[in-house]
Amino acid sequence: MQHYKHNPNKTLIYNHSYHRNYVRCHLPSGLLIVFITSFSLLVSCEKKCVTFTAEERKAADSVVKSVAGVDSLSLLQKRLEKKGDKLGSIVALREWGKLLRGESRFEEALSVHSKGQQQAEAIGDTLELVMALNNIGTDYRRMGVLDLAQDYHYRAWMLCKECTDTSYVARKNRVVSLNGLGNVYMTLGNFERADSVLRLALAGEQRLNSAVGQAINYANLGSIFERHGKTDSAWAYYRKSMALNTEAENELGIALCHTNFGSLYEKARQYDKATKEYEAAYQLMKASKDEWHALNTLIALAGIYHVTGNNAKKMEYLSNAKAMAERIKSPEHLADIHTLYYKHYMQTGDYRSALASYEKATVLQDSVLNIEKVNRIQNTSLNIERNRQMREMDVAKQTLEEERAARNVGFAILGFALLILIGALVIFLYLQRIHRRNHLELKKMAAMRENFFTNITHEFRTPLTVILGLSRDLQEVDSVETKEKAQVIERQGKGLLALINQLLDISKVKSAVGRPDWKNGNIVAFLTMIVEGYHDYARSHNIDLQMFAEGEIVMDFIPDYVVKVMNNLLSNSFKFTPAYGKIRILVKRVDEQLHIAVSDTGKGISKETLLHVFEPFYQDESNTQHVGSGVGLALVEQIIRAVNGSITVDSELGKGTTFHISLPVSNRCQQKVSLEAEKNTPVLPETAVELTDSSSEDNDCRLLIIEDNRDIAAYIGSQFAGSYAVSYAENGKDGLEKALELVPDLIITDLMMPGMDGLEVCRQVRANEIINHIPIIIVTAKITEEERIRGIEAGADAYLSKPFNADELRTRVEKLLEGRKLLQAKFATLPAELKKAEEQEDNAPKDVDLRFLARLSSIVYMLLSSNKDVDVTNIASHMCMSSRQFYRKVNALTGYTPSAYILRLRIKRAKTLLANSPQLSLGEVADKCGFTDYSNFVRAFKNVCGVIPTDYRREHCP
Repeated sequence: MQHYKHNPNKTLIYNHSYHRNYVRCHLPSGLLIVFITSFSLLVSCEKKCVTFTAEERKAADSVVKSVAGVDSLSLLQKRLEKKGDKLGSIVALREWGKLLRGESRFEEALSVHSKGQQQAEAIGDTLELVMALNNIGTDYRRMGVLDLAQDYHYRAWMLCKECTDTSYVARKNRVVSLNGLGNVYMTLGNFERADSVLRLALAGEQRLNSAVGQAINYANLGSIFERHGKTDSAWAYYRKSMALNTEAENELGIALCHTNFGSLYEKARQYDKATKEYEAAYQLMKASKDEWHALNTLIALAGIYHVTGNNAKKMEYLSNAKAMAERIKSPEHLADIHTLYYKHYMQTGDYRSALASYEKATVLQDSVLNIEKVNRIQNTSLNIERNRQMREMDVAKQTLEEERAARNVGFAILGFALLILIGALVIFLYLQRIHRRNHLELKKMAAMRENFFTNITHEFRTPLTVILGLSRDLQEVDSVETKEKAQVIERQGKGLLALINQLLDISKVKSAVGRPDWKNGNIVAFLTMIVEGYHDYARSHNIDLQMFAEGEIVMDFIPDYVVKVMNNLLSNSFKFTPAYGKIRILVKRVDEQLHIAVSDTGKGISKETLLHVFEPFYQDESNTQHVGSGVGLALVEQIIRAVNGSITVDSELGKGTTFHISLPVSNRCQQKVSLEAEKNTPVLPETAVELTDSSSEDNDCRLLIIEDNRDIAAYIGSQFAGSYAVSYAENGKDGLEKALELVPDLIITDLMMPGMDGLEVCRQVRANEIINHIPIIIVTAKITEEERIRGIEAGADAYLSKPFNADELRTRVEKLLEGRKLLQAKFATLPAELKKAEEQEDNAPKDVDLRFLARLSSIVYMLLSSNKDVDVTNIASHMCMSSRQFYRKVNALTGYTPSAYILRLRIKRAKTLLANSPQLSLGEVADKCGFTDYSNFVRAFKNVCGVIPTDYRREHCP
């Protein structure tokens, strides 16, 4: 039997009460064993330790092990039992249960091993009885019922101690009992006791010369060292385990050793090596049906991919692990899985899903062993020993009482019977209560799961609408290959849509709205971004889509709710509007109410259907062309009601439909954007402020927003009005001109613009030496993977979809600017000249910014050598830049003003001359570095280097 810890990085705490209750509710045979064993073990100990010869046992083992597979063993056991071969039946039950446990079918394994225990007790075969007890203990350990697991392993060990059999099987039984107890103590965190027991087990395995047994104990002892932070010792023991497993060709042991190696590498932050070890373990376990052990590796892989940021791999392994853990009913694994889901959703900003995962993990962890239970379990062995002694005393007392009070036997039997009946009644009532409570919890969890399932599947329908529409358009092109691929896309999309509809039909429950995340801003701009995402689809279907709004409306709103509502309404409008039809969105404010009207010229809705249009899962029987699930409008109404709004619908068959939404306007959100800052920011100013090199405004952090939609531009600018100097341009050409004029710190641009689009802006910026250092963020409704790749190739640093998350946009800007500051610090400390050794390695620097600074250094030294003026204007002229462009460029790259940076270049040259040209006087050095006044030279040198030139020469010149 092989058992390893669940996770090498944590102390695992099992959900004891959950599994105990589960066993009581679903495994009555297991419950009977708890009562039967206390009476039967004492009797079995009094029988002979060996009831069969070694040859008979070997023959029975040979017959059973010649049969492979669970079903075959099941048939063999029944045949042997019917035949009257008691030993063969017990051996078959033992191996049958092991196969079931190897396939993570723990409940069935427990039932089979329990039957084997009963048969072994019945014939008084102590060797098989001990093996059955150890197998039952292992089954309970896998199920997390540690108190019963320790009970059975301890009983097996006591039987081994009391018997005098010295055969190989008897000694192996004793070692297995010790190994089981060691695993229980290790799981409970009692490492001192676990170490003592496991070393006894290891010594026994060494005497038996068992490679697999030694490998198991070396691995368990290694994990104890790992828990104590003794990494070197852990490596030594794990490697011994690997060597022994390799010698024995034990694939499961080899896989688990790879997992242990991965754990040590992960703790050392060597994530590449850790990933390699975990993957190796998982590949070995893939073909195995031992899902309990495979789960550990899956969770470890998900954890390592979470640390390394590989979200795709992480979610793939988490999904597999979750399905596997639910299948084998392992709450300890599910707790770790939901914890990883919580970390993932927190990292990606999906706080609602993070909360749901956190609550699931908490529910699983809240039922773990508390201190009182742990103490009770750890003291079980003492209680068992006391109970054994008490039973012996009871036997003696009973004999004495029988001699003295034989006449009271009838009353004792009657009292005992009443006690059994009362106990059975109490147990029955308790089990009923537990069953009822579990049933209610399961119903609650099912309701939560179905609500989530309904909402998420419905969200798939909106993108599928666009996908199917575009695939039909692609089928109209002349290319046969493109047409065939488009047909495949449409066929698969329809299949997926059909599956979603079926799933929604199965889970017909009221959709939950979720936890609101209020923001404050211009809702007109946010709605404009949503509508903009449908323009391409509308044009491809010859549908006139327009939005009308009465200026800027600043209010509190929940972006996620707005997106869901508008996507549902627009999706319905496109679904029922024919070619050359119209869809209009009207937004206006009336007093303290926001009114939104979404109208179309589609087929309209009948009066009968209008009465039920907001009912969940209602479908118009007369509508055979567009069959849906009936969830979307119900979700829209629930969202509108959740924010204290109202929604109505007007429709007429053949003329179209209009949905009217009314929402209260408020500005109480604490996360709102400063309205005063928005008022002070022009929507799209015609000209930018002309700044000189000495202007203090050049020290401001400046953003340039290139967007042809004024509302969206103003909305983007409002996110930064209080912290940055914001400038605007309404198309790509103007944006490029302003970028060259202002040299901003960051550019935010739309993708689709008249004339020069956003991709061309990126290319032009990256090709210009003056502004090629500027980070660029593309914000667009066109967010396909192809467009994203094209944007990155053009030089974009980030790519966000409309409607964007304002927090994400602000974070992106802040992180990009922080990155520029780090580069400033790097360039400020770089040597101004390329060393000859570096030139031999690489003819020219690969970084365009480093090339710019190298060129600047060369010009400065050239002017110094020719005794020409080295002022900022002269140097900017040699760099083919205006003074203002030169100021912004140097400041953006180094964090210094051009004057300060040039001064450091001059001082660097002075240091070189002082150290390498002792024949030059200090005055001559000052003159060659462009200082006409020696006192100014001394003062500047000390400010930069901390010492005066005389001291520097004395220190560095031999």
